[in-house]
Amino acid sequence: MSEKMPAQTLRALERDGMVTREVLTVIPARVEYSLTPLGARVAERLRDLADLLDGSVHEIGAAREAYDSRQA
Repeated sequence: MSEKMPAQTLRALERDGMVTREVLTVIPARVEYSLTPLGARVAERLRDLADLLDGSVHEIGAAREAYDSRQA
């Protein structure tokens, strides 16, 4: 992945109000991003979704096997 993709994604997240960007005046120059309250709420929901999917691995595997057996 090029450096351009994360930069574009962070810019879009900043535009959407999910993160704030702070330029630190140090040498070398550095930029830090942090979640806004909205970004934190979205991240919490994404964590919940990831946990749900993680807890459903066996069910998902069974569904894939059933689907694949019907396709054969």
